[in-house]
Amino acid sequence: MVRILIVEDDEFLADLMQDCLVACDHEVKSVGTGGDALKELETGKFDVVFLDWQLPDMEGLDILKQYRKNNGPAKVVMLTGMRGRKEDSLESGADFFLTKPFKIDEILKTVSQIAPGV
Repeated sequence: MVRILIVEDDEFLADLMQDCLVACDHEVKSVGTGGDALKELETGKFDVVFLDWQLPDMEGLDILKQYRKNNGPAKVVMLTGMRGRKEDSLESGADFFLTKPFKIDEILKTVSQIAPGV
């Protein structure tokens, strides 16, 4: 079982991701703002974080930088509809990058790739 945090302000997408990941026996928490994400990352222990680039209150990249600055150990997957942001994400500490729209099986494949044996 992988412990996953979804940081996504699109409720439909967050719910879809959560439902599919829970159906695969993963433990999943979902939040829709950067502030809530920072709180969860401070108090929760996650193996994988799916982090949207554009949130209502801050950019996901800023959350990522702060998380890595605090030695956050989870694998982080940046999610964005903006093409050409992969290098920025990886240079800032992301482990993986998915461009929206993506197929839900890409989420499941990503989890198995970056958190094998968890």
